[in-house]
Amino acid sequence: MKRSVVILGLLGLVCAVSLPAANAAVLLKDDFSTDAILKSKDTFQQGFGSHARDEDPTLVPWYVYGGGLESSPMGSTGGSDGTGANNTQSDPPTVDFMLLTGDPAWADVSIQSRVYSDGQNTGSWGLILRATPKTKPTDPDTWYEFAVVTNGTTDSGDVSGDVSSPTGEGITHDQADSGIQNITVTPTLRIYKVVKNKWKVLAETDFHKSAVHIPEVNNIGYDHDTSHDGSGTPTGATFRFVAKGNVLQAWASVDGVKFNKYLEVTDDELKAGKVGFTHCEYNPVFHDLLVEDAP
Repeated sequence: MKRSVVILGLLGLVCAVSLPAANAAVLLKDDFSTDAILKSKDTFQQGFGSHARDEDPTLVPWYVYGGGLESSPMGSTGGSDGTGANNTQSDPPTVDFMLLTGDPAWADVSIQSRVYSDGQNTGSWGLILRATPKTKPTDPDTWYEFAVVTNGTTDSGDVSGDVSSPTGEGITHDQADSGIQNITVTPTLRIYKVVKNKWKVLAETDFHKSAVHIPEVNNIGYDHDTSHDGSGTPTGATFRFVAKGNVLQAWASVDGVKFNKYLEVTDDELKAGKVGFTHCEYNPVFHDLLVEDAP
């Protein structure tokens, strides 16, 4: 049966183009060959899960090594285990994993990164735009987010496990408290808006609804981190989140050249802010950060 695209918000055709635009001004670029982003005065980082508590309570939220940014120390694949809404027993309490950087005045910009998984297949991760700056974890969260949500599958679109639970993996405590439901199909792509810790789904599509394949970031299934060159080394897929005026767009690409637009929606509330990364119950590895003026 032919699959169709269903988007909450502004409906549009899935299209494929080459991105980024040749004349887009580069605002921030990092191949994570050093940990400069973690030392920057413009960067705020947080994150503490039950896995970190049990393994070593002195672990820091983010690491840079091997050309990637992630939240597991070398030799571990625990990532942000124990941070989702289904993790209710934690002493001390868990803290969502998130990194913000850049200029709080950035408005019409895009953030792009190549992403693969370090040994995990379930949970969620996202790219952030127009984030209100934070100085401590208890500061309220306010931003737009392009989220990739997965949960308990053995193959593309084959849903199993506790995916029907409203507080399953991939949903944070604040999202559950805001009434955000766990996904029913994996992978699911969402554009979120969060304002002072209150979350809303602005747009959504998933494996069954999308007319084109959604690149999966995992260690199983068709993509297997999109390592199709025979090397066995994960290359990941590239994801791009754009905000221009009141228009938000979510794009993805297997090869980093030909991008498909999966979501587009309009929202007028958030005007400018920092960019960043976040993840929950997952261990994504972010490569090749690129922030540009929106095309």
